[in-house]
Amino acid sequence: MRKVLLVSLALVFISCGSVTATDLEDLTVVFLGASITEAFFYPNDWQFFPSYDFHKVIEFGPDKSGAFPQIGSHNPDIVTFKECGAYFDEGGDTDLAFLHQCMQDMADYCESIGATPVPATTLPIDVGYGGHTQAQLDDIIEFNNWVRTWASNNGWACMDYYTWIADDDGQLPTAYHDGDGLHPNQAGYDVLGPHVVPTLEGAVSSVSGASFGEVKAVFR
Repeated sequence: MRKVLLVSLALVFISCGSVTATDLEDLTVVFLGASITEAFFYPNDWQFFPSYDFHKVIEFGPDKSGAFPQIGSHNPDIVTFKECGAYFDEGGDTDLAFLHQCMQDMADYCESIGATPVPATTLPIDVGYGGHTQAQLDDIIEFNNWVRTWASNNGWACMDYYTWIADDDGQLPTAYHDGDGLHPNQAGYDVLGPHVVPTLEGAVSSVSGASFGEVKAVFR
């Protein structure tokens, strides 16, 4: 299975006080994620984000703490992060409390280094492909509801990948994945890509103490 794109596209913001920068171009942005994050440059690095110098931080598994030193090395103003649909149990027995804690740990780390968290929702799956089930999708939906509420309660922007791409049944449309029911294809990234920068721009006002430098997005 391909690695999932996360940092990814991964995007969370914390309200930090007075504004010292007004443009996204003035900020350093890190995307943390797995295969979906990694592949977001498909088919090339410039298709979706031509104005920014993006970098990726790739870390597999729900617990992303192993990537914290790499994230910190970029001295980011904003960090966006997400969990992959592959981490949700096909039988519907996903340990959601554990995933919540992993997300909280990432947000806590962001705050500890003065970065604004921009959490992202988990992409939907296409039930019936790659062994994915409705029970698994139901867990993803429940988790995403928590992510949105958690982000809102903390004054953070939310990178809502799920809402942007889900069909009327809450699934990843067959036309938008590569056949495994999990990873977006070119058409899927064409749907997601245009939402990323506007979401970040909408959260820029919450950034304080920004380091006025080249934007560097880290996708995991």
